[in-house]
Amino acid sequence: MSEQPLQPEAPAEPPPMRTLGEVRAALAAGLGFPGDLARLEAELAATLDRVDYTDLHEVSELIAAYRGHVLTRCDPDFDASLAEGVELARSLKRENGR
Repeated sequence: MSEQPLQPEAPAEPPPMRTLGEVRAALAAGLGFPGDLARLEAELAATLDRVDYTDLHEVSELIAAYRGHVLTRCDPDFDASLAEGVELARSLKRENGR
């Protein structure tokens, strides 16, 4: 498996994300996970096609989930925790002879 390039380091303070536009802007700036903006747009379109316009609970849950991706990436310990998990997985594979 090839190494995936890491995204630019996220800022310590997350941007304001009170609206869908602000969440989109944060994802467009690369503050989420790879492909998040395209996935948000696709899931949002599918959800809006499916739900009743008087009940947008699913839409708000979707926006909150992607807002959470940005908050996770802006966590100062995220990159170190991710690297630790990757190294642990590699060491377990080496121990098992893979």
